[in-house]
Amino acid sequence: MKRILAATDFSASAQLAVDRAGQLARAWGARLDLLHVPAQGRWPQGGGLLDRYLPGGNLTSLDDAHLRLSTLAAALARRFRVKAEAHVIPGHPGDEITAFAAAREADLIVSGVRGEGATRAGAIGGTALKVLWQALRPVLLVRTPVETAYRRVLFATDLSERARDAAVRTAALWPKAGLSLVHAFQAEHEPLLLLSGIRPAALREYRAECAAQAAEALDAFRASVQGDGRRRIAEYLVPAHPVPAVLKACTELRAELVVIGRHGGPHWQERLLGSVAQNLVQQLKADTLLFP
Repeated sequence: MKRILAATDFSASAQLAVDRAGQLARAWGARLDLLHVPAQGRWPQGGGLLDRYLPGGNLTSLDDAHLRLSTLAAALARRFRVKAEAHVIPGHPGDEITAFAAAREADLIVSGVRGEGATRAGAIGGTALKVLWQALRPVLLVRTPVETAYRRVLFATDLSERARDAAVRTAALWPKAGLSLVHAFQAEHEPLLLLSGIRPAALREYRAECAAQAAEALDAFRASVQGDGRRRIAEYLVPAHPVPAVLKACTELRAELVVIGRHGGPHWQERLLGSVAQNLVQQLKADTLLFP
Protein backbone atom coordinates (compact mmCIF):
# COMPACT_ATOMS: atom_id res chain seq x y z
CA MET A 1 0.00 0.00 0.00
CA LYS A 2 1.70 3.17 -1.22
CA ARG A 3 -1.16 5.67 -0.99
CA ILE A 4 -4.05 5.85 1.49
CA LEU A 5 -7.14 8.04 1.24
CA ALA A 6 -9.03 8.86 4.45
CA ALA A 7 -12.43 10.47 4.00
CA THR A 8 -13.90 12.57 6.80
CA ASP A 9 -17.06 14.53 7.52
CA PHE A 10 -15.60 15.54 10.92
CA SER A 11 -17.91 13.15 12.77
CA ALA A 12 -16.71 10.95 15.64
CA SER A 13 -16.95 7.90 13.38
CA ALA A 14 -14.81 9.57 10.71
CA GLN A 15 -12.21 10.50 13.34
CA LEU A 16 -11.69 6.80 14.07
CA ALA A 17 -11.03 6.25 10.36
CA VAL A 18 -8.60 9.18 10.16
CA ASP A 19 -6.66 7.89 13.16
CA ARG A 20 -6.42 4.37 11.71
CA ALA A 21 -5.32 5.77 8.37
CA GLY A 22 -2.55 7.65 10.16
CA GLN A 23 -1.40 4.50 11.97
CA LEU A 24 -1.38 2.49 8.74
CA ALA A 25 0.45 5.22 6.80
CA ARG A 26 3.14 5.21 9.48
CA ALA A 27 3.42 1.40 9.51
CA TRP A 28 3.57 1.05 5.73
CA GLY A 29 5.44 4.24 4.85
CA ALA A 30 2.50 5.24 2.67
CA ARG A 31 1.39 8.67 1.49
CA LEU A 32 -1.80 9.91 3.13
CA ASP A 33 -4.55 12.09 1.68
CA LEU A 34 -7.33 13.57 3.83
CA LEU A 35 -10.51 14.40 1.94
CA HIS A 36 -13.58 16.32 3.05
CA VAL A 37 -16.54 16.69 0.69
CA PRO A 38 -19.06 19.38 1.73
CA ALA A 39 -22.42 18.34 0.32
CA GLN A 40 -23.67 20.54 -2.50
CA GLY A 41 -27.03 22.26 -2.46
CA ARG A 42 -29.29 23.84 0.10
CA TRP A 43 -31.98 22.39 2.32
CA PRO A 44 -35.25 22.49 0.37
CA GLN A 45 -37.41 22.22 3.48
CA GLY A 46 -39.14 25.18 5.05
CA GLY A 47 -39.99 27.07 1.89
CA GLY A 48 -36.59 28.74 1.73
CA LEU A 49 -36.58 29.69 5.44
CA LEU A 50 -32.92 28.72 5.90
CA ASP A 51 -31.84 30.58 2.78
CA ARG A 52 -33.73 33.64 4.01
CA TYR A 53 -32.27 33.81 7.49
CA LEU A 54 -28.99 31.85 7.13
CA PRO A 55 -26.70 33.22 4.43
CA GLY A 56 -25.46 30.38 2.26
CA GLY A 57 -28.16 27.99 3.48
CA ASN A 58 -26.45 24.79 4.57
CA LEU A 59 -23.35 25.27 2.43
CA THR A 60 -20.36 24.83 4.72
CA SER A 61 -17.73 27.54 4.55
CA LEU A 62 -14.84 26.17 2.51
CA ASP A 63 -12.41 28.23 4.56
CA ASP A 64 -13.73 26.61 7.76
CA ALA A 65 -13.46 23.17 6.18
CA HIS A 66 -9.87 23.78 5.10
CA LEU A 67 -9.00 24.98 8.59
CA ARG A 68 -10.57 21.95 10.30
CA LEU A 69 -8.88 19.57 7.88
CA SER A 70 -5.50 21.24 8.36
CA THR A 71 -5.96 20.90 12.10
CA LEU A 72 -6.62 17.17 11.63
CA ALA A 73 -3.49 16.82 9.52
CA ALA A 74 -1.41 18.56 12.18
CA ALA A 75 -2.80 16.23 14.87
CA LEU A 76 -1.87 13.18 12.77
CA ALA A 77 1.64 14.53 12.32
CA ARG A 78 2.05 14.87 16.08
CA ARG A 79 0.56 11.47 16.95
CA PHE A 80 1.82 9.24 14.14
CA ARG A 81 4.63 11.31 12.59
CA VAL A 82 3.06 11.23 9.14
CA LYS A 83 2.46 14.04 6.67
CA ALA A 84 -1.07 14.21 5.32
CA GLU A 85 -2.25 16.28 2.36
CA ALA A 86 -5.60 17.99 2.98
CA HIS A 87 -8.22 18.32 0.21
CA VAL A 88 -11.67 19.94 0.27
CA ILE A 89 -13.88 19.22 -2.76
CA PRO A 90 -17.55 20.29 -2.71
CA GLY A 91 -19.96 17.81 -4.25
CA HIS A 92 -21.77 14.58 -3.54
CA PRO A 93 -19.60 12.75 -0.97
CA GLY A 94 -19.85 9.17 -2.26
CA ASP A 95 -19.16 10.16 -5.86
CA GLU A 96 -16.34 12.56 -5.04
CA ILE A 97 -14.56 10.12 -2.73
CA THR A 98 -14.50 7.34 -5.31
CA ALA A 99 -13.51 9.74 -8.11
CA PHE A 100 -10.70 11.23 -6.00
CA ALA A 101 -9.42 7.78 -5.08
CA ALA A 102 -9.30 6.81 -8.75
CA ALA A 103 -7.59 10.05 -9.81
CA ARG A 104 -4.95 9.74 -7.07
CA GLU A 105 -4.60 5.98 -7.64
CA ALA A 106 -5.17 5.35 -3.94
CA ASP A 107 -4.40 1.80 -2.87
CA LEU A 108 -6.82 1.96 0.08
CA ILE A 109 -9.83 4.03 1.09
CA VAL A 110 -10.39 4.36 4.84
CA SER A 111 -13.85 5.40 6.03
CA GLY A 112 -15.98 5.56 9.13
CA VAL A 113 -19.20 3.62 9.13
CA ARG A 114 -21.70 6.40 9.81
CA GLY A 115 -21.80 10.14 9.39
CA GLU A 116 -22.54 13.09 11.58
CA GLY A 117 -26.11 13.02 12.84
CA ALA A 118 -26.55 9.24 12.50
CA THR A 119 -29.19 7.96 14.91
CA ARG A 120 -28.80 4.18 14.94
CA ALA A 121 -25.60 2.90 16.53
CA GLY A 122 -23.66 0.60 14.22
CA ALA A 123 -25.72 1.44 11.12
CA ILE A 124 -23.70 1.90 7.96
CA GLY A 125 -24.17 5.38 6.54
CA GLY A 126 -25.26 6.01 2.97
CA THR A 127 -21.94 7.55 1.95
CA ALA A 128 -19.94 4.60 3.29
CA LEU A 129 -22.18 2.15 1.45
CA LYS A 130 -21.90 4.09 -1.79
CA VAL A 131 -18.11 4.14 -1.56
CA LEU A 132 -18.08 0.48 -0.65
CA TRP A 133 -19.97 -0.61 -3.75
CA GLN A 134 -18.54 1.94 -6.21
CA ALA A 135 -14.83 1.89 -5.44
CA LEU A 136 -12.71 -0.51 -7.48
CA ARG A 137 -10.11 -0.75 -4.73
CA PRO A 138 -9.91 -2.01 -1.13
CA VAL A 139 -12.07 -0.17 1.42
CA LEU A 140 -11.44 -0.28 5.17
CA LEU A 141 -14.45 0.47 7.39
CA VAL A 142 -13.28 1.53 10.84
CA ARG A 143 -15.43 1.06 13.93
CA THR A 144 -12.94 0.91 16.80
CA PRO A 145 -10.42 3.34 18.34
CA VAL A 146 -6.78 2.96 17.39
CA GLU A 147 -4.77 1.51 20.25
CA THR A 148 -2.17 -0.60 18.43
CA ALA A 149 -1.61 -2.17 15.05
CA TYR A 150 -4.07 -4.97 14.31
CA ARG A 151 -3.04 -8.06 16.30
CA ARG A 152 -5.80 -10.55 15.37
CA VAL A 153 -6.94 -10.68 11.76
CA LEU A 154 -9.72 -12.94 10.50
CA PHE A 155 -9.92 -13.68 6.77
CA ALA A 156 -13.24 -15.01 5.48
CA THR A 157 -12.69 -17.18 2.42
CA ASP A 158 -14.78 -18.98 -0.17
CA LEU A 159 -11.58 -20.76 -1.30
CA SER A 160 -11.64 -19.06 -4.72
CA GLU A 161 -8.55 -17.87 -6.57
CA ARG A 162 -9.53 -14.25 -5.93
CA ALA A 163 -9.83 -15.02 -2.23
CA ARG A 164 -6.38 -16.61 -2.26
CA ASP A 165 -4.85 -13.49 -3.82
CA ALA A 166 -6.57 -11.29 -1.23
CA ALA A 167 -5.41 -13.58 1.60
CA VAL A 168 -1.81 -13.39 0.40
CA ARG A 169 -2.04 -9.60 0.36
CA THR A 170 -3.57 -9.59 3.84
CA ALA A 171 -0.77 -11.77 5.21
CA ALA A 172 1.82 -9.43 3.68
CA LEU A 173 0.17 -6.28 5.04
CA TRP A 174 0.06 -7.56 8.64
CA PRO A 175 3.03 -9.96 8.93
CA LYS A 176 3.11 -9.85 12.74
CA ALA A 177 -0.62 -10.28 13.36
CA GLY A 178 -2.25 -13.56 14.23
CA LEU A 179 -4.05 -14.63 11.04
CA SER A 180 -7.01 -17.01 10.99
CA LEU A 181 -8.92 -18.31 7.99
CA VAL A 182 -12.65 -18.92 8.35
CA HIS A 183 -14.56 -20.97 5.80
CA ALA A 184 -18.26 -21.71 6.00
CA PHE A 185 -19.56 -24.80 4.25
CA GLN A 186 -22.93 -26.46 3.85
CA ALA A 187 -23.85 -29.93 2.66
CA GLU A 188 -24.99 -28.83 -0.79
CA HIS A 189 -27.50 -31.58 -1.53
CA GLU A 190 -28.85 -32.09 2.00
CA PRO A 191 -32.29 -30.49 1.32
CA LEU A 192 -32.81 -32.78 -1.67
CA LEU A 193 -31.73 -35.83 0.31
CA LEU A 194 -34.10 -34.92 3.13
CA LEU A 195 -36.97 -34.63 0.69
CA SER A 196 -36.00 -38.04 -0.68
CA GLY A 197 -36.35 -39.61 2.77
CA ILE A 198 -32.68 -40.39 3.40
CA ARG A 199 -31.98 -42.51 6.49
CA PRO A 200 -30.42 -40.61 9.48
CA ALA A 201 -27.26 -42.77 9.39
CA ALA A 202 -26.77 -42.10 5.68
CA LEU A 203 -27.33 -38.37 6.22
CA ARG A 204 -24.69 -38.30 8.95
CA GLU A 205 -22.29 -40.07 6.61
CA TYR A 206 -22.98 -37.54 3.84
CA ARG A 207 -22.42 -34.62 6.22
CA ALA A 208 -19.13 -36.15 7.39
CA GLU A 209 -17.98 -36.52 3.77
CA CYS A 210 -18.82 -32.88 3.06
CA ALA A 211 -16.95 -31.76 6.18
CA ALA A 212 -13.89 -33.82 5.22
CA GLN A 213 -13.86 -32.36 1.73
CA ALA A 214 -14.19 -28.82 3.09
CA ALA A 215 -11.36 -29.41 5.58
CA GLU A 216 -9.10 -30.75 2.84
CA ALA A 217 -9.86 -27.76 0.61
CA LEU A 218 -9.20 -25.32 3.47
CA ASP A 219 -5.88 -27.05 4.23
CA ALA A 220 -4.83 -26.60 0.61
CA PHE A 221 -5.93 -22.96 0.66
CA ARG A 222 -3.94 -22.28 3.83
CA ALA A 223 -0.83 -23.91 2.33
CA SER A 224 -1.10 -21.70 -0.76
CA VAL A 225 -1.30 -18.59 1.42
CA GLN A 226 1.39 -19.72 3.83
CA GLY A 227 4.11 -19.91 1.20
CA ASP A 228 7.35 -20.98 2.86
CA GLY A 229 5.43 -22.25 5.88
CA ARG A 230 7.05 -19.97 8.45
CA ARG A 231 3.90 -17.93 8.98
CA ARG A 232 1.46 -19.71 11.29
CA ILE A 233 -2.10 -19.47 10.01
CA ALA A 234 -5.03 -20.91 11.93
CA GLU A 235 -8.09 -22.53 10.35
CA TYR A 236 -11.70 -22.14 11.44
CA LEU A 237 -14.15 -24.39 9.62
CA VAL A 238 -17.86 -23.81 10.32
CA PRO A 239 -20.80 -25.87 8.99
CA ALA A 240 -23.16 -22.94 8.54
CA HIS A 241 -24.22 -20.11 6.27
CA PRO A 242 -21.32 -17.62 5.74
CA VAL A 243 -22.84 -14.71 7.67
CA PRO A 244 -23.42 -16.44 11.06
CA ALA A 245 -20.21 -18.41 10.56
CA VAL A 246 -18.07 -15.28 10.20
CA LEU A 247 -19.85 -13.49 13.04
CA LYS A 248 -19.31 -16.50 15.31
CA ALA A 249 -15.63 -16.76 14.38
CA CYS A 250 -15.11 -13.02 14.89
CA THR A 251 -16.54 -13.20 18.39
CA GLU A 252 -14.76 -16.37 19.47
CA LEU A 253 -11.38 -15.33 18.07
CA ARG A 254 -11.76 -11.72 19.25
CA ALA A 255 -10.75 -10.50 15.81
CA GLU A 256 -9.82 -6.83 15.53
CA LEU A 257 -9.97 -6.85 11.73
CA VAL A 258 -12.16 -8.97 9.46
CA VAL A 259 -11.21 -9.23 5.79
CA ILE A 260 -13.75 -10.26 3.17
CA GLY A 261 -14.30 -10.00 -0.58
CA ARG A 262 -17.19 -7.85 -1.68
CA HIS A 263 -17.57 -9.09 -5.26
CA GLY A 264 -18.65 -12.67 -5.54
CA GLY A 265 -20.99 -12.77 -8.49
CA PRO A 266 -22.51 -10.86 -11.41
CA HIS A 267 -22.82 -7.10 -11.12
CA TRP A 268 -26.53 -7.20 -10.31
CA GLN A 269 -25.96 -9.78 -7.56
CA GLU A 270 -23.28 -7.66 -5.87
CA ARG A 271 -25.82 -4.96 -5.11
CA LEU A 272 -28.49 -7.14 -3.55
CA LEU A 273 -29.36 -6.05 -0.02
CA GLY A 274 -29.15 -9.66 1.13
CA SER A 275 -25.63 -10.30 -0.17
CA VAL A 276 -23.15 -11.89 2.23
CA ALA A 277 -20.75 -8.96 2.13
CA GLN A 278 -23.40 -6.33 2.80
CA ASN A 279 -24.91 -8.36 5.62
CA LEU A 280 -21.50 -8.71 7.21
CA VAL A 281 -20.58 -5.03 7.02
CA GLN A 282 -23.90 -4.19 8.65
CA GLN A 283 -23.48 -6.69 11.51
CA LEU A 284 -19.77 -6.93 12.27
CA LYS A 285 -18.45 -5.04 15.30
CA ALA A 286 -14.79 -5.24 14.26
CA ASP A 287 -13.07 -3.14 11.62
CA THR A 288 -13.73 -4.57 8.18
CA LEU A 289 -11.50 -4.59 5.10
CA LEU A 290 -13.25 -5.36 1.82
CA PHE A 291 -11.26 -6.40 -1.23
CA PRO A 292 -12.72 -5.94 -4.73
